[in-house]
Order: sequence, then structure tokens, then C-alpha cells
Amino acid sequence: MRKCRQLDSIVLCFALFTMVLQGCSTSGPRQTRLMKSTKMTISSAQLRVQVRSLAGRFSGLMEQAGNRVLERTDDPAMKRRALLWLTNGIPAIQQALFQPDPLAALIDAQFLVAQMRIYFDAPSAHNLPSENLKIVNRMLDEMESDIKFIVDNAGPDTDYEAGRAFIYEAAESNPTDSGFTARRGSTAMLAEFTARAGGGALKSIGSITETVEDLVARIDLNAEYVPKFARWQAQILILDDIKGDENFETVMAAIEQLQHLELVAAFLEDLDPLVADLPELVTEEREAVLDEIHAYLRETLVFVELQRTTLMHEDVRTEREAILAAVREERLAVLAAISEERRIVLEAIGKERVAVFADLDTLTDEAFTREVNKLFVRGLILIAIVLAGFAAITFLGVRALNRKQG
Repeated sequence: MRKCRQLDSIVLCFALFTMVLQGCSTSGPRQTRLMKSTKMTISSAQLRVQVRSLAGRFSGLMEQAGNRVLERTDDPAMKRRALLWLTNGIPAIQQALFQPDPLAALIDAQFLVAQMRIYFDAPSAHNLPSENLKIVNRMLDEMESDIKFIVDNAGPDTDYEAGRAFIYEAAESNPTDSGFTARRGSTAMLAEFTARAGGGALKSIGSITETVEDLVARIDLNAEYVPKFARWQAQILILDDIKGDENFETVMAAIEQLQHLELVAAFLEDLDPLVADLPELVTEEREAVLDEIHAYLRETLVFVELQRTTLMHEDVRTEREAILAAVREERLAVLAAISEERRIVLEAIGKERVAVFADLDTLTDEAFTREVNKLFVRGLILIAIVLAGFAAITFLGVRALNRKQG
């Protein structure tokens, strides 16, 4: 019971710490380096939410399939393999889906699903009846369908089938067994993506809030499955103690009684509020924990306020200087552009003026020449008329003199 209270205090501390950091934590990158090496366009925060939601669903699918297999078999060896699969497989899928990088978590979950399918596709490894094998394959199909849905909606150019084929090829080289105790993850397979995205592709740096939220979600999921793991482990221990067929019916009855372990744990959890009112020691410890939380919270708020004020002053001054420098550069650039345009316009106007005057001179010369030519022609005509008149007068005078003499 003391551990339950401590767990509640830890969760409360994380919750308060998360509330304090909501205003000051910087959000993580839009995409992790591993995501940038793919064709995904979804943000890391969106992918994180979708991948983390698979942890509870996949755990429930595995538990449901394992319970159905247990209900349909009376073979102790078969029951033991099913219990080992539940005890080790569910933590394995939870560990895969809670990796820091959401894409690495999704890939490792698909890698584990591939390992399970390859294991169950070999009848000599498990000897499962066909009806139980259908249950397991149906579970694996649902898991892959959920993963495919996330990948298909992560970007317009994503190719789930190509990635699935690559993962299955890697899983063939890294098989697992029903115990999952020596399972190899997808870290080696992700080396290719790491090299393509840069040396630190698997280093996903998100916000503190996201990290705390993942931790709280994982604690809640573990709190739900810890009693079940205890029951399954107890069943495995009982099965390991079977010495002969004569004890089988007794052992099966004892195993059925262990299914009530979760009910006992839930009943003990309901008694937790009563414990806080009985001993003074519990009350003093609770008050001391609350005082420490409040003191830490006050110190955190003061630190956050100091950091916020400092950052605001520094940011405003830096932004002001940057804006003034940018405005100054823009003004100089505009003035230089105006001066250059003015010079070009003046040069063009000067050239046009020279060309106009040249055209005017040409036109004037041509007009003057035409007028002079006209005057010259008219003068010639006048001279011709005068000469003709003079010749006529001379002729008439000579004729008159000849008449007088004759």
C-alpha cells in the first residue's frame, strides 16, 4: 500500500511539473531527422500521438488472442508457450511503441509483428492447432492494418508495401521465439535510415512536456498490466511444477483461481483512501510530500518568471536592433536604386534631346535648301522673261528703223 501511495505521489509530481512547463517548454521539431529521411509530411507530434495510441490497442489484441488460445487448449506445454508469449510479448510491443522517435517506434512495432508472423508461420516451432493459428493471424492482420493506416496517411507519397517488404526481409535474418527474451530489435535495420538522414537520425529531441506525457502514459499502461503479468508468471511457475498427469486437474483448478488476482489488486487499490485517514505517519508523510511539491513549484515558478522576463528583454532589444539594421539597409538600397534610375533617365533624356536637335537641324537644312532652289528657279524664269522682253523690244526697234530707212 505504501508503494501505491508513492506511485500516486510520483504521478502527481510529474503532472504538476508538466503544468509548470506548459508555458516555457519549447515544442519539438516538426519532424525528427529520421522522419526527414522518408517521404512523410506529417509532423512528429501528430505521428507521436498516433503511435502511442497503438500501445494500449496492441497490448489488448495480444491479451485477447492469448486468452482465446489458453481457453482452447488443455496441453500444459501449449499453455506455457502462450503464457510466455503474453508475459514477454506485451512488454516487447509496449517497449517498441514507446521509443523516443515516433517513426523508429512504428518501425520497431512493424518489425516485431513481422518476427511474430514469421515465427507462427513455422508450425514446427509452436505446434499450434489451425483454429488457434487463425486467431493469432487475425490479430497480426489487425496490427498491420493499423500500422498501414498510419503510414498511408503520413504523406501523399508514402509506400507502406515497400517498407513492409524491407522490414520482413530484415526480420527473416533476426528471428525470435515464443519467449521473446532474446529478441533483436530494429536498431541495426535503422542504420540505413540513420546514414541517409545524418549521424544523429535516431536522436529524437522533443519537448519536455512530450517526454513526461509519454512517461505518464507508459506508467498508466504498466499499472494496468502489472497484475496480469503477475498472474501469468504465477501460472507459468505452477505449470513448471507439474510432475505428472495425476496433478494436472489440480493444477488447472489452481490456475483458474489465479484469474482473480486482478480483482484482489483492484480491491486493495480501493482501500487506499482509507489508509490515509488511519495512521498519523501516513498523514505526516503526505503533508511533507505536498510541502516539498509546493516549495519546488514556487521555486520553479520564480525561475520561470525570471527566465521569461530576461528572455523577453533580450529578445525585444535584439529584435529592435535587427529591425533598425534591416530598415537602414533597405533605405540605402532604395536610395541607391533611385540614384541609378535617375542617372539612367537623365542619360536617356540627353540622348533624346541631341537626337531631336539633330533631326531639327536636318529638317531646317532641307527646308532652306528647298526654298533657295525655288527662289533660284523663279529668278531664272524672271531673267528669261526679261531677256525675252528685251529681245522683243530690240527686234521691234530694229524693224522700225528699217522701215524708216526704206
